[in-house]
Amino acid sequence: MHEEEIYSSLQWDSPPSEAAQKCLSSSKCSGICCVTTVISCVFCVGLLATSIFLGIKFFQVSSLAMSQQERLIQQDRALQNLTEWQRNYALQMKNCQALQQRSPPSGSNCSPCPHNWIQNGQSCYYVSQIWKIWNGSKENCSKEGARLLQIDSKEEMDFIVCSLWKLRRGVEYWVGVYQEGLSRSWIWQDGSSPPSDWLPTESQSSVSQTCGYLKDRSLFSANCSSRRYFICEKNVFRSCI
Repeated sequence: MHEEEIYSSLQWDSPPSEAAQKCLSSSKCSGICCVTTVISCVFCVGLLATSIFLGIKFFQVSSLAMSQQERLIQQDRALQNLTEWQRNYALQMKNCQALQQRSPPSGSNCSPCPHNWIQNGQSCYYVSQIWKIWNGSKENCSKEGARLLQIDSKEEMDFIVCSLWKLRRGVEYWVGVYQEGLSRSWIWQDGSSPPSDWLPTESQSSVSQTCGYLKDRSLFSANCSSRRYFICEKNVFRSCI
């Protein structure tokens, strides 16, 4: 009996078998592999996140650079437009001063033009303070023994532009040009045709009646039923010349 107990004790105290050792060894290897895999995954995720973050930052910087470049281009265009406007303004003022020097002095009591009319050469001009449709403007001028403005020369255009600049800039004024009949050709009230380089710039909308108006140094077209200021023109009083 005592010998059997000793034998059993020896059996329990014997070292693990070779299969058991292999199993333990493989378990350790599996654990190391898992840790390595987890670390690799974390590293890859971190690298991907870093790449995405850098890509977003690069896109933001590129967008900001393009926006600043576009802003600089717009500022450069605005500066060029301002320079061109200043050049044109200086030239216009020089023409105005030359026209004023050529204007006859008003020393006599007899005025060649009515009150509130402007004289230039053999013509008097009235710049309206009210809006009317084109036909209403023509009737208003007729009541004063005048007609809507008819521009016959570059010198007359320069004088009108100078006078308007002193009163109100950028305002639209009916003048005595309109499109006649089916031919849609432009004519003045006296039946003559304006020079080809003075033809009004036609609008896109098609209307039955189209009349011309002056804005700054150019003629444009519009519906005759729209309301605008207008300019009348008539000859000076012969007795005062």
